[in-house]
Amino acid sequence: KRFTIDLSSLRTEFIKIAAVIAVTLGGSYLFHQYALEKELMAMHTICVPAGQRINITLTDGTNVWLNARTSLTYPVKFGKKNRQVILDGEAYFDVAKDKNKPFIVHTQNSSVKVLGTEFNIDAYSYNDFVATTLVEGSVEFSYNNKFEQAQTMLLKPNEQALYDKKTYQAAKKETYVPKDIAWRNGQIVLKETPLSDILWTLSKRFNVEFVIKDPALYKQSYTGIFTNQQLERVLEH
Repeated sequence: KRFTIDLSSLRTEFIKIAAVIAVTLGGSYLFHQYALEKELMAMHTICVPAGQRINITLTDGTNVWLNARTSLTYPVKFGKKNRQVILDGEAYFDVAKDKNKPFIVHTQNSSVKVLGTEFNIDAYSYNDFVATTLVEGSVEFSYNNKFEQAQTMLLKPNEQALYDKKTYQAAKKETYVPKDIAWRNGQIVLKETPLSDILWTLSKRFNVEFVIKDPALYKQSYTGIFTNQQLERVLEH
């Protein structure tokens, strides 16, 4: 028997199938692009100029104070497994408790992981250190050593983890918490504080730069408490 094949009809069906495949693939690509763009758009970044500080509340109820020259990047809505933010600068976190979704703060080559507690992080990208001070509860401070190996240390209240970004080493020590967190209440608390640290604090608070002509002054340290005072009044003391 002889069979006759209508090539024109077959060609038409093939074109239809190809068109369906193209539409399906195109739709899949567009959906992927839409999902990716939506994910990227779902992040907020807030920047605080020099000389100012602000207080914000995240969607999970976490309260955050941001110091001058600080930026915080956070999602519009946290995911199902964790709550992650990115910090460049200094911030005080009062984290809403959620044992099923840890709160993680990412900084330069280090991070802090908690379930619900209060702590302060000083992590300006242009400084050589990251300092995490625990006020209450507990935190897990993680960092990478010079071999790119993950290291972790646990902090107790009144302890500070100090990470050196040049040597990739971290140390834990007792600290005077009121001094470390005074900035969020508009205070400057000094306790045998070196002049270099004082000038750094003042430059953030008042958006000024200092020139010290006598290097011997850097050997001096000072103690005192200043509450919402102008720069001139602070320098008089």
